[in-house]
Amino acid sequence: MAKKINDELLSDIINTLTDRKMTGYQVFGALKDTHPGISKRLIYHYLYLALKKGEISVDKVTEEGKFSWGKFTEKKYYTRMK
Repeated sequence: MAKKINDELLSDIINTLTDRKMTGYQVFGALKDTHPGISKRLIYHYLYLALKKGEISVDKVTEEGKFSWGKFTEKKYYTRMK
């Protein structure tokens, strides 16, 4: 059984991405106070749904740093389609 999509949350996620690129974790941080009980997993699911609908886009960026797994990591930055 599929869960009903929370249109308000989906809209808030898309609006959060207006005029800026953010990671999924940053979107979660921006919305966790206004949507109590949400999880990072739910945010990523809604980002996936918005991508499928063509409402947002994603850019994959390889960043260099000192990570426990090596020197590089790939991050996904989401932005609202204009």
